[in-house]
Amino acid sequence: MVGVVSTSQALQMAEDAELDLVIVSPDADPPVVRIMDYSKYRYEQQKKKRDQQKKSAASRMDLKELKMGYNIDEHDYSVRLKAARKFLKDGDKVKVIVNLKGRENEFRNIAIELIRRFQNDVGELGAEEAKNFRDRNIFIILVPNKAALQKTQDPPKKKDKSAADEVSASV
Repeated sequence: MVGVVSTSQALQMAEDAELDLVIVSPDADPPVVRIMDYSKYRYEQQKKKRDQQKKSAASRMDLKELKMGYNIDEHDYSVRLKAARKFLKDGDKVKVIVNLKGRENEFRNIAIELIRRFQNDVGELGAEEAKNFRDRNIFIILVPNKAALQKTQDPPKKKDKSAADEVSASV
């Protein structure tokens, strides 16, 4: 904090310090400037921006798709269910699709029943975000349920205090 000085004096001070004179607020009545290493300042700004992008990428949800037929076998169904639970625990959205081709459209009620069963089997881990039971592609989108995710994570284990307080002594 130097105060109000002339432009030539400010430039001379920056030159003496071997730093740059950077305008911080050009709209102020006397423009506010700062003596700093501008290349270092730009590098730090880029670094902050990169870190911010990394954090936003980590919090972003991906959409995972699981496709199955209306007459899926029990083992294949359990594999899809296990994958869906894993995706939901990881914090990703899951889109479950049942494709109906040709005459399979007549078995639409079986496909809808399959999707409802899938949703019930996933349970509290996923909440329904969107669904479409009208077209040939019947789907439901499940989003992770935050409360259920916190319940599934193990709380930190507490040590037994009585065992820690005891000391063995020999006479």
